[in-house]
Amino acid sequence: MSSLQFALLEKGFHKATSPEGLIRYEKKVDDYSVPVDFLTDAPPHTQGSATVDDIVASVLPGINRALATARTVRVTGTDLAGDHQTATLRVCEVGPFLALKLRAFLHREQPKDAFDILYTLLHYDRGPAAAFSAFAEEIRAENSACPDALLCLQRHFDSEASLGPSKAAQFFPGPVTPSESADIRFQRLQIQQEMVNAARLLKAGLSSTGGHQ
Repeated sequence: MSSLQFALLEKGFHKATSPEGLIRYEKKVDDYSVPVDFLTDAPPHTQGSATVDDIVASVLPGINRALATARTVRVTGTDLAGDHQTATLRVCEVGPFLALKLRAFLHREQPKDAFDILYTLLHYDRGPAAAFSAFAEEIRAENSACPDALLCLQRHFDSEASLGPSKAAQFFPGPVTPSESADIRFQRLQIQQEMVNAARLLKAGLSSTGGHQ
């Protein structure tokens, strides 16, 4: 047994399966389930799994680029032992994150993935223009998630009625209900419009890369 597997088991994690059918480790902490997923790039493969140091990792195109470009942030909180900690963590930068999220939406069509794209573009700490440029840079860098990300933009974000904007508006303000108010309907339409505009700007930013529009 590898040292990493042993460390996870020692901390109370157990092998489990994600909703997508992927192997992961999980631990129950109070009322929450804490999952740990292992991911790897394994070109030319775009799905399935690979063994890395005796850990079964799910193949996820784009994860190597995300790791290579990650930035560091300081976070404060309570660890699994209940101790207060301040740590410096690596987090995914916006360009690789958008590529991964678009690819995820292409394959699983989940409302949260669509809304995460819009939320990230609206709230990225360096501004929307920097986020659009960062995504274009992923095309230039030949991020392995980008072929699917571009296909997703072309297939699912052309209009307010397209799957991406519609799904984003199902995540927030929530699923459509027959009795919802005019304010909620307006909010839903606004999300769909913002989603379409964001997708257009993402595609427009690809002109200088030679990418598809």
